Amino acid sequence: MKGWLEISTEGFASFNSSRKPGHLVKELVQNAFDAIGDKPGSVHLDYQHNGREFIVECRDTGEGMLDLDAIRVVYLTFKKDSHLKRGRFGRGFKEVLSIASWAIVESGGNGLHFTVENGKQIAKPVTLHPPITGTVVRMALPFGEETVSELDAYFGSFLVPRHITFYLNDNVVGLREPKHVVEVSLTTEVYHGESHSWRKPKRAAKIELVPTRQPEEAMIYEMGIPVAVAEWAVPFHVNVLQRVPMNPNRDALASGYVKSVHAAALPVLLPDLDETEATQDWVGTAGVACDEAVQKAIVTKAFGTEAVRAVPTMGKRDFNDDAERVGAVIVKTNQMSSGFREMAKIHLPTAKQKVDEVQAKLVEAVAQSGFTLKDDLGIEAEAKLAWITKRGGEAEVERCLSFAVWFCQRLVDACGPGHQPVTGALALGKRPIMTGVDLSTFLANWSGNNKLTLALECDCFWNDPLGAEALSIYVHEAAHAQNMHHGKGFTEEVERLAGVGAAAMFAHADEIKTRWPDLVARSAGASGAIVENVKPKGRGWWG
Repeated sequence: MKGWLEISTEGFASFNSSRKPGHLVKELVQNAFDAIGDKPGSVHLDYQHNGREFIVECRDTGEGMLDLDAIRVVYLTFKKDSHLKRGRFGRGFKEVLSIASWAIVESGGNGLHFTVENGKQIAKPVTLHPPITGTVVRMALPFGEETVSELDAYFGSFLVPRHITFYLNDNVVGLREPKHVVEVSLTTEVYHGESHSWRKPKRAAKIELVPTRQPEEAMIYEMGIPVAVAEWAVPFHVNVLQRVPMNPNRDALASGYVKSVHAAALPVLLPDLDETEATQDWVGTAGVACDEAVQKAIVTKAFGTEAVRAVPTMGKRDFNDDAERVGAVIVKTNQMSSGFREMAKIHLPTAKQKVDEVQAKLVEAVAQSGFTLKDDLGIEAEAKLAWITKRGGEAEVERCLSFAVWFCQRLVDACGPGHQPVTGALALGKRPIMTGVDLSTFLANWSGNNKLTLALECDCFWNDPLGAEALSIYVHEAAHAQNMHHGKGFTEEVERLAGVGAAAMFAHADEIKTRWPDLVARSAGASGAIVENVKPKGRGWWG
């Protein structure tokens, strides 16, 4: 038999000579693992540099080879291919053989010796007496002495199957237990003999997440053999228990495969990720391939429960500022990776939505607690009537409220046409009216239909309804007729309406004196105290 391979060995050697020693020698080991299959067995890998050449020997207790001549033909094998076999069907041994200076392969009762005689490669068949169990491969490779430590580190990182004992230079490579095992459907590779092509079907598989050791880099494994960097920062290797789809050279994963692996592992890893880890790019990329519940958990972990999406300023309305005022955390999607941006758009409300939601809840709550003097006073009638009595009775409270409505109507009129008339209502302000919100400083509220609700407990509305403090609150609330949300635009509106209010008081002075002379007199009597303390009290958490 002439020649080692049924192709140009020289050309094949040139192609493989630049590959890493570990990548080539591992072809022998993965063939040995596959030969053992699911039954208990052992693999011995020994290597050393004897001063002249690098000698490698791999022997196993597997099923052996039926036809040694097949190992000389690239892509030819008599084994049935399966997605549960490692590597590339019918190629791996030929790659490492092509760079060897000599080799011996023995299995059962037969052997094949690859030698060089008179400058020519010769493959000689031999008969073994007695036959051996399994397969032995021994060869000399063009590696330096430093390769010993390189291979020690590489093969020492293998995730050895539990039913195989793997000896590395007579030392057993210890088993490493996974922390998580995930069942998933992943793309794999299977050789289709009839069409002589590789197909990539999806198959149900398990992936094991095995804790890394210092200073290991997290890797993706193919049934125990590292094939690619895992491309994440979590301290876990990913051991895929089926063939991993790769390019023909077996040095790069198929496009999109890493994302699929990440998406499969993410649900079990997410609970242990901290906020920084949860915002890493791989989480966002994988997250879009996960189900809705996982995506929501990712968004919550990464941004918190109060996160909202930033929105552009709409005219003079700054919803981002408003949302922050009610405790929201603003996140800017334009600064996110595409995966997080996509999930945020689905699972995070906008700042405007948050503000509208809070305002709607407050308006509803105030409406439920508010009343007019003609309304049924409800279950809190006794408390409400007590406060009305304290404020001088129904007629007195109604007169104070009527001025507030009149004044705010002048302000709303200055906002332009199209606004509903201002109406008034009362409320007990010193009690919570929203779950988890303390409104003990609640003074007033302005609803979307221009309804002004005043708290009976706020002294300024009833003791000095024309005073500086009461007027400042009216101006603040009426500004909501133009802009329901706080922010720069709202502040500018307050400043404008302050001027409108001053002009209205001046222009309508005679009307005010005629309609509410008692309130004017009361304000004049209280002016000394008010002038010394015109700074408005707190507006509560919203109003």
